[in-house]
Amino acid sequence: SVLGSGNTGGNMRVSLIALTLAGLPTCVAALSPVHTVHARSGISWRSVLGFSRVHMSDPGGEQSGDEPRFRAPALLERRVPVEQQAAVQLKEVQSELFYDWAGLSLAALCVRLGIVYAVFAGVGGSIATASYEWPTDIVPIAFAANMGGWVTLLIFILRIYGGWNFVSERLAQEVLDYEESGWADGFLSKKPEEVRARDQFLNEFTVKPVLSKLKPVVAAIAVAAVLSVGLFKVFEGNPDQQYEPDYLQTLQMDDKAAAKESARAAKDNKPAYCRDRYYKAVAGGNMCN
Repeated sequence: SVLGSGNTGGNMRVSLIALTLAGLPTCVAALSPVHTVHARSGISWRSVLGFSRVHMSDPGGEQSGDEPRFRAPALLERRVPVEQQAAVQLKEVQSELFYDWAGLSLAALCVRLGIVYAVFAGVGGSIATASYEWPTDIVPIAFAANMGGWVTLLIFILRIYGGWNFVSERLAQEVLDYEESGWADGFLSKKPEEVRARDQFLNEFTVKPVLSKLKPVVAAIAVAAVLSVGLFKVFEGNPDQQYEPDYLQTLQMDDKAAAKESARAAKDNKPAYCRDRYYKAVAGGNMCN
């Protein structure tokens, strides 16, 4: 009788412990706020935490057929590189050499662009003197220098505009792509609402005014570059005209052209082919030293 009572008490204690362990997960889940939201409203715990449902591409570049992977919003996910965030890229373009010119006033920007034009026009004129004779062919040399300055300046200003336009697109997008190491390990991440609002503000009041200022400048330089190419085509002439058979026949009937060539030949007491690198090489450089 006593033994039986002892067994009964032990069985009751075991049953109580088992019941407590079985009911513990249910109690914890009932007390969990995430579970409560999920049970009452049907919202996924991933949605509660702010995770975005984004389809990812596998490292091979092909779209995965498995379930979509979940990624945390930008700035909340540890893998999001700080330097690839839109606001950080804006700071970089504002302080980068030459790109920071876009933040200057229109007058200051035009002065600096004028200096760039003058530098490359001088380089273009120096290159043109290898094909044309200075100062006899000063007109085509001048137009060649002008073309070199405007075309190079167009490429220069387009590079600045492209950098600011890239930052504008990054600020305006809601879902951005990021790269961890730049080798097939990129991923997409959605901006949190506060970050998206901040980026839109920066885009509207910082970047777009700069782009609006650059657009007419780019258009004017593009028109000038096209006109400079057209003018050079009109006045370029033919620097190797004196070597063509038709020109040699013209010299026999054109006293002005003959006098011009005589003056050119008497200038350095060397054959005419010495003034052209191609024909000098063909002649073997004889009598040119």
